Amino acid sequence: MKLFVYILSVAVSLAGYSQSASESLIVVHYDPAKKAELGQMIYRYNYVNNVYAGREKIMTVSGRKNEKDYVRADKGENTLYKDRYMITGIGNILDLKEKKVLYDGSARLVRCSNDSIIFFTNDIFKGKYYSYFDLKTNTYAEIKSLTFKPVPGQDVEFDRSKSPYKLYYYPQNKPKVLLMEDAGHGGVSASGNKMYDIPIYWIDNDNFLFPNIRITDLEGSVIKYTISTKTAKALGTFNSTAKIPPTYKIMRGQTGSFIEFYFKNKLFLINPAKETMLQSFYKELDAGFSVEVEEKPTGRGIWLKGKEIGKDHFDLKNLKVSSNYAAIVKEIVMGDESYQQGMSVYNVYKGKWEAIDGEEVASLVGWIK
Repeated sequence: MKLFVYILSVAVSLAGYSQSASESLIVVHYDPAKKAELGQMIYRYNYVNNVYAGREKIMTVSGRKNEKDYVRADKGENTLYKDRYMITGIGNILDLKEKKVLYDGSARLVRCSNDSIIFFTNDIFKGKYYSYFDLKTNTYAEIKSLTFKPVPGQDVEFDRSKSPYKLYYYPQNKPKVLLMEDAGHGGVSASGNKMYDIPIYWIDNDNFLFPNIRITDLEGSVIKYTISTKTAKALGTFNSTAKIPPTYKIMRGQTGSFIEFYFKNKLFLINPAKETMLQSFYKELDAGFSVEVEEKPTGRGIWLKGKEIGKDHFDLKNLKVSSNYAAIVKEIVMGDESYQQGMSVYNVYKGKWEAIDGEEVASLVGWIK
């Protein structure tokens, strides 16, 4: 009896260890058999006790329906929540456990809070409003309160009808207020055939940051604006002649009190308290990983706790890390073109990279337990 109890306890502990040591990389592949509807296959690549244990298909989704976007896991940045839910870059919600689409509408993700996923919509026909999806009841609803604010900030907007753009503030139940007569010419590509978003990042309810672009998509400055005093201060300048889309992104950084500003192929770190802005050549990631921002002819370097562990060609959005692994989608660069060359995963325990075969990657989503 004692021997039986001992064997049973060992088996239980091993089972528990196996479960706790399991981790999966969520990857979206294009479905070559469903090109017309932009089919996408969502897989989990499983690692058990630090060893790759194969992959399993979670579900297949259609990217287009009736000639309109439906579920676009290949567009924008996907978000994983509670190791179960995937929110696509356009705002769809997928339940990876139940293998189904919970919400097929589109909106901008604001934040996830407990059992609520909060969105913001700014539509020319529907207007501006917040909404939420309840994960307990699997229901979607608009938030009727006009004063609801899930994150710091107030209502400001660019008038982009002509250059230079004007910047307006819309206080509650009061006439709009002109903040800046000249808020730049930002968001227009050099070819002039596409208009990109100009991000606004709120530090608190009174202060916000935005890029003031001076010459189409070549240069500009980051402005810190204070509404109460109607004052604008340039924290630093940025420029790039790289022949890539003029994307702008401002987000909270991984380390400390810094805010990250991305412009084309460059990264700048902003300290709003000290009102400083400096270019950074490395981006800090979770679990001690960091990566070279600008790609060189030899590729991008990846570091773990200060030690370089590899160098390859890959897009920054296609690098996903956890405490145990780093995954990239390798590319081969030929002139201005690049082509996928499969995935590669760095195993912290083995201290080496391992190649993984798979179809064309639409999105490298991230790691879940």
